[in-house]
Amino acid sequence: MESVLRQITYPRDRALFWLIYDGGLRCQEVLEIDIEDISWPDRSIVIHGKGGRPREMFFSRAVGTLLDKYLLTRESPLSGPLFVTQRRSQLPQRADLTPDGYVRLSYRQADILWKKYTPGWDLHQLRHTAISVRAAHDYTEVDLKRFSGHTSLRSLERYIADNREAAKRKAREWERRHH
Repeated sequence: MESVLRQITYPRDRALFWLIYDGGLRCQEVLEIDIEDISWPDRSIVIHGKGGRPREMFFSRAVGTLLDKYLLTRESPLSGPLFVTQRRSQLPQRADLTPDGYVRLSYRQADILWKKYTPGWDLHQLRHTAISVRAAHDYTEVDLKRFSGHTSLRSLERYIADNREAAKRKAREWERRHH
């Protein structure tokens, strides 16, 4: 997954897809981010999750750099939608706009972009992969719940139950400590 993400060169798309992967976010959650939701000193974003539940997501330095590069292409706006289309709105009264008239990127548009980079891959796979990678690398169930924004551990079972590598590592760790 990371090798695919590294091949994306367009600043907006690169920042968008790395942010989804880095935060294990739903695409719709990322598309709803406004610049005002970002705390640059903390490298955190208030995410408006499923059911309108807010949660805080922390992003890596690498993603912070990608977001900075992307926002520079937009002349560093301080407010409005984070991810926008390349063209100004033709129907400004009906659109979710930036102060300079650009429209918030839609799920359909993001999905088309993702398929351009990864033909045959579903956009939601990016989130699933992010969660699975963390499940394989010592995130506890509670950590995964917070990271993913899931409200129940039951919804995380598919990431935990089928994670052979994590189970193997835990078994070897237990063996070293107790024998």
